[in-house]
Amino acid sequence: MSQATAPRLRIEIFENATVASFVDERIVDDLVINAVGEQMYNLVERDGHNRLLLNFSNVKFMASAVIAKLFTLLKKVQKAKGKLKFCCIDPDLRVIFKMTGLERMVEIYDDEQEALDSF
Repeated sequence: MSQATAPRLRIEIFENATVASFVDERIVDDLVINAVGEQMYNLVERDGHNRLLLNFSNVKFMASAVIAKLFTLLKKVQKAKGKLKFCCIDPDLRVIFKMTGLERMVEIYDDEQEALDSF
């Protein structure tokens, strides 16, 4: 399995939401960024999961192109009349979410269970 087609997200399905946890610490390579985007989009468009929690606990660094993928995912979730939430974001990454305005558009939680309970 190539790096691009390897699972970039670990998926857990709960009663009230689907949790997608990033596998990679660094999401910087174009092939990996595109694979992450495709896997996130498939959760909504192909698999019908419209209540998503993205867990960033493993992510220490990511390219700005990932933010564009997250905005696109948000639009797809909204179109599916769902909810998108984030949790466990490294403080250094949280600055990027704030600067891009994503922090105002998506609820962000420090803890996965707290986020799950909010659905």
